[in-house]
Amino acid sequence: MKTRMKLKRKVAMVALAGATVAAAGTAYALWSSTGSGPGRAQALTAQTVTVTAATGTADLYPGFADGDVHFTLTNPNPYPVTFTSMAPGTITSSNQAACAASLVTVDPAASLSLAVGAGATTGAQSIADVVTLDASAPDGCQGVSFTIQLTLTGAQS
Repeated sequence: MKTRMKLKRKVAMVALAGATVAAAGTAYALWSSTGSGPGRAQALTAQTVTVTAATGTADLYPGFADGDVHFTLTNPNPYPVTFTSMAPGTITSSNQAACAASLVTVDPAASLSLAVGAGATTGAQSIADVVTLDASAPDGCQGVSFTIQLTLTGAQS
């Protein structure tokens, strides 16, 4: 009886060893593979930062050449932007009949550092000492506000 058990045990061991070798042979027989070819990444299209007029301290009077322009910036891009220069454009008066926009001049500005974060809107910003109200401005200019179209130039920061 012991011999029979020993024989069964040997047969089971041989069967187990054979199954292990067969499984390993099957695993070894599977082919390996590689792949190659192009992938794709795409750059986003930069969105325009919005400049919006903001109320600031009233500082213009006839002949004053150091007025400030006030605004906020809204950056819809997923990266921060820093503006380094400003070019003025069209100027409009809140009361053209009493105080013509032509009485105001705005100088361009360079060497600025106006930063707006990714997806952010700034609080009030200003560019100092660039607005002049002509010395001939009449009393009708008191309390009048001027909207100045600004073109800011900068880059991702």
